[in-house]
Order: sequence, then structure tokens, then C-alpha cells
Amino acid sequence: MWTISEGINILRGRGAKITAQRIAILKQLEGRTDHPSADMLYKELAVDYPTMSVATVYSTAQLLADAGLIKILSIDDKRVYFDPTTSTHGHFLCRNCGKLVDLKIDEEGFFKSASTAQNSIAQIDNAEVFLYGLCTDCFSQK
Repeated sequence: MWTISEGINILRGRGAKITAQRIAILKQLEGRTDHPSADMLYKELAVDYPTMSVATVYSTAQLLADAGLIKILSIDDKRVYFDPTTSTHGHFLCRNCGKLVDLKIDEEGFFKSASTAQNSIAQIDNAEVFLYGLCTDCFSQK
């Protein structure tokens, strides 16, 4: 995880302009363990930043992702989610209620099995693991 000042320094180091709206989005994402969508962030920030648009949220999220501060998850076809946790982990999406949770991955074992299964892999730069199904609450309601 990162702090707001670290995020600002990383963005500044990449030549990005530091605006009040970008700082607000950084503050809104700092320390979060959920996976907010652009619409969710927009609604959370709209009261204090009425001139902010959803497009600003998307463009800032892309800037943050390019800087390695967040991941952008395209786990379903309805929306994208932003994940402030950039360490290697997977995600589970409940196909009924839409709950999105982190999954711990044994990073060493995962990458070792991936590289031994495919002799043609020389280096893995990124991995995304998405699992879909029913969460325990939705499963028990069946």
C-alpha cells in the first residue's frame, strides 16, 4: 500500500500534473480494501467536487494504474473496478450479488507451476486470476 504523499511523489516523478481532483481520488483510494467502480468513486466525491466528471475519475485511474498505484480490473462486462492493492492476488466475483473479494495466491507456487507447464515462458510480468461463482450468502439462499 501507499500513502497519499507517496502517490503524489510517484505521479510527480512521472511528470503528471498534481490537481485537487487527482489528490481527492488518491485520498478516496488510500487504504481501501474494497474494489470501487468509477461510478462509486464519482458519487463519493461529487458532493465535495461538483465539477468532477466520471471521465476525470477514469482518466485519473488510468494514470494511477500506469504509475503502479492501482490495478484496473475488468472482471465483468458491466463495469471496471479499481484495486488499490497491487500485490499479486486473485479475485472472486459472485455472479448473483456482484460481491468482489480478494483471493490470496501462493505467488511462488503459482508462477513456478505456470513456467514449468509452459517451457516457452521466459518471464511473467503480470498475472490476473478471476474466479466466478456464488458467494456463501447467495449459495445458502438457493
